[in-house]
Amino acid sequence: MKKTTAALILLLGLASVAQAHVTVRNFANGVDSMSGKSDHFRLNVPTNRGKAVTKVEMLVPSGVKMLFIHPMPNWRHTVTKNTDGDIEKVVYTGRMEAGEYTAFPFIAKNPATPDTVVKYRVYITYDDGVVVPFDGSEAARGYQPAILLK
Repeated sequence: MKKTTAALILLLGLASVAQAHVTVRNFANGVDSMSGKSDHFRLNVPTNRGKAVTKVEMLVPSGVKMLFIHPMPNWRHTVTKNTDGDIEKVVYTGRMEAGEYTAFPFIAKNPATPDTVVKYRVYITYDDGVVVPFDGSEAARGYQPAILLK
């Protein structure tokens, strides 16, 4: 039963990710990561509205410890930390023209909970001021970047 539930969660999570356009992938195999371990990830962000992207906001999921953020050319980043000093949010500001995409690399430690799906909430701001959520909400049509932990 547990394996069936995990498979269903994975299927639903990956279906959302596949359609979302904004994805979180690891550099090793792209789909999954080891629970309780650090891994090298990338937040893939395309410009899918025919407009330039000017801001990318990623909220760090509960249980994930953001360790390193790779600075990106032509983008500035700021972080928000909680009272323990852990990064809760990363905001990139810059400009990515229509038809382009950027992969924002980071290293994070996964929670020690195998057979679960870690879901990231991401918000993309376009140069016309429209903010598109990728957070699993109704406004996002359920789309949400996710990684399966093994």
